[in-house]
Amino acid sequence: MKAQPDCYGKIFPSVLVATHNRLVAGRVFGYEVDYPGQVATKTVTVKGEAWQHCLECPDFDGCYRLSAGTVLMELAMRTVPDSLY
Repeated sequence: MKAQPDCYGKIFPSVLVATHNRLVAGRVFGYEVDYPGQVATKTVTVKGEAWQHCLECPDFDGCYRLSAGTVLMELAMRTVPDSLY
């Protein structure tokens, strides 16, 4: 198998663990959930320069697919009830 860059498959951050009041970031995209009281404020971040770098990378297609697949699997795992473990 061809050696991949360290950032391969990490365009998006993990969504498995809810983290409050702290930026959770992948290589390009990130999010922050501020919860100062009764209403949460959700913010999405995009690093434009990193995205441009990714678009120019020869491994972009496979990296994007792996990144998206990882996020989809994490979202699926979040829907599984804890009682099954």
